[in-house]
Amino acid sequence: MKFVIITDPHFVPEGETLFGLDARANLARAVELINRDHPDIALVILLGDLTQRGEPAAYASIAEILAPLKAPLVPMTGNHDAREALRAAFPQTDRDPGGFVQALRVYDDASILTLDTLDEGGGSSAGYLCAERLAFLEQSLGEAPADRPLLVFQHHPPLDTGLEALDRIKLKNPEQEWAVIARTRRPDYLFMGHVHRPVTGLWRGIPFHIQRGVSHQVAFELEYRDGVPGTYEEPDYVLVEAGPGGVVIHQRAFNYAGPRFLMSDKAAQRGPRLG
Repeated sequence: MKFVIITDPHFVPEGETLFGLDARANLARAVELINRDHPDIALVILLGDLTQRGEPAAYASIAEILAPLKAPLVPMTGNHDAREALRAAFPQTDRDPGGFVQALRVYDDASILTLDTLDEGGGSSAGYLCAERLAFLEQSLGEAPADRPLLVFQHHPPLDTGLEALDRIKLKNPEQEWAVIARTRRPDYLFMGHVHRPVTGLWRGIPFHIQRGVSHQVAFELEYRDGVPGTYEEPDYVLVEAGPGGVVIHQRAFNYAGPRFLMSDKAAQRGPRLG
């Protein structure tokens, strides 16, 4: 199966900007390209932080931009979101028996498990999996078919990325999440948002992927103690193909509109002389 992941658009009400950026224009461009270039995808997963402050007007703004998407949208929660305002704008938003925004979806070629790490009212940007959500994780890991890849999605990483500013606000209780995984089933891949940077690696043997956001990005500053440093680097979305043969991730800087060239073109190879 194929699907697209976008994350961290951080919308504010229409007419406002955040850090001088217009997330509406960025996301509209992503939607245009997703519709045009990926007609065969099963869904689009939005990995949290739909808004900056959880305002209904901001959710209305992002819902308007996402409305033209041809593929089904799966909105998730991030630390900047508000569950009920999110559901008001996106009625298809998941609701588990405890009221959390999470679900297990089983497809022919892969299973997709989305987790709600929002610590709403917790007074921090860090994430949290309470006992009820950990129980949902354990149940879902046990129910997912063993004959196809299991892909887990959560906004907050349970691991240190080496970016000090973001590691301070990762998942608060990663050891509890790992304990559930260790006694149940190890996912084949873990996808996360929150970090606004391209980061890949292994968490206790599980491959993971983190990507740039739709709006602003986080600076590549490994040691930073005074808040979170931001940049105006270009945004990305990713196309994922998952099946019994493995998982392939294509990362696309969707705002790039510059020239292209053939690498076999001798003139292009020579190019202008330096100096």
